[in-house]
Amino acid sequence: SRPFATPLYRGALSNVDASLTALELLRYNEPLADGESAAKDAPRRPVSLVTAEHGGVRRQALLSWQLGDAPATPINLVWRDADGFALQGYAPTGQRVSVEVAPRQDAYALDYVLRVVNEASSPIAAGATVTLSLDPGPKRESSWFAPPTNLVQGVCASSEELERKLDTDIKEDGPFTLPSAATWGAIDRQYFVVAAWANGQPLGCTMNVVGDALQVQLSFTAEALAPGATWERKLSLFLGPKRDDTLAAVAGELKEVIDYVTLGIPLGFLARPMVALLSVFHGWTSSWGLAILLLTLVVKVLLFPVTFKSSISMRKMQLLKPDLDRIKKQFEGDRERQQLEQMKLFKEKGVNPLGGCLPMLLQMPVWFALYRTLWSAVDLYQQPFLWLPDLTAKEPLPIMALVIGGLTYLQQKLMPTAADSQQAKMMLYMMPVMLTVFMIALPSGLVLYILFNSVLTLFQQLAINKRLTSLG
Repeated sequence: SRPFATPLYRGALSNVDASLTALELLRYNEPLADGESAAKDAPRRPVSLVTAEHGGVRRQALLSWQLGDAPATPINLVWRDADGFALQGYAPTGQRVSVEVAPRQDAYALDYVLRVVNEASSPIAAGATVTLSLDPGPKRESSWFAPPTNLVQGVCASSEELERKLDTDIKEDGPFTLPSAATWGAIDRQYFVVAAWANGQPLGCTMNVVGDALQVQLSFTAEALAPGATWERKLSLFLGPKRDDTLAAVAGELKEVIDYVTLGIPLGFLARPMVALLSVFHGWTSSWGLAILLLTLVVKVLLFPVTFKSSISMRKMQLLKPDLDRIKKQFEGDRERQQLEQMKLFKEKGVNPLGGCLPMLLQMPVWFALYRTLWSAVDLYQQPFLWLPDLTAKEPLPIMALVIGGLTYLQQKLMPTAADSQQAKMMLYMMPVMLTVFMIALPSGLVLYILFNSVLTLFQQLAINKRLTSLG
């Protein structure tokens, strides 16, 4: 194989068949082996998209070719200069095939030109099949809330649809072929992606698992090529971090590979501004942990008017408790009449019975959006903060989770008591326990956000309670 390097990555091409046999990202590091991510001083290496996690070379190349109608046309390195490589070979059927490869110096991309020339005396079929292949290695420790960092998905996309398939799903259900013509395909490794874009040309796209490797196969439709004629196609290969700016350097539509959907809800409109704000705050502080704390403060300030209005609503509900008790006693046994009289009372007093839940409902999309941000925000990958070795991984010891549980209990004690005493008891005891359990499984960056948010909420509630004394 022939090595090559740019300021962003280094790799190697086979000088026999032009397959990509090595690719490392020089600005991103990962542990040498599973289990070492919990230690800040664990050995690191550049993120590799070809080499196995424990140092062995994979059997599959990251990218391989089949050009023309021959099963395997041997092609060999012809020349190499500062702009890239050219490989050329001949098939027994009389076709000359070539692959030109140009690594970009300022982007995570390789540009390819595929060419078939018919040097026979009769027409031949000309086309090409590009196969992306990635063996993720043994799955790392994970949970439902914190997936393994070497999770891989295949992606087939057109302008109308985008299909994602986990390697485990393909193993269970069999190969998947996009029913419409694709414009690009990819293998998504959570924070990094390898994507092939055909400059708008239609492609057939199939996802499969061969051995332990996920494969995405992209096919240009074969065409009849007259004697002396040339068939040519261009292809760009993105191989790098999942960031809007880096993906857009190859093609704007590749940004769709970043998945901001949670529970079927598209949250890109929240997650993308969060990523932008995190980058700005990181530029100020040079710390992704501090950037998360500043983001928490911004969200808290933006939601304060709603929080204050909710606290007023809950306080009014507390003051209405004697009237609500009177209605229950007066219409005991008539549940429908009770509800009717209660709604009438709420309307007269200008109270929204659901007002106390509004801040939580508004914050849930923010939490989900931040969760999706941390799921795919490569800038936070392997970034430590204080005792946390990786903001995108679970906390080694659930210190923050336990503190959040305690703070949530204090918040419930400080908040105005709801009129329904059973509801108040449930919120007082169940909510802290549930949150603590959830926090143990979440990425530590998200738990850091929720912890700081809980501290701010505690002080905010103390200030609000002073204002609410005027209501009686």
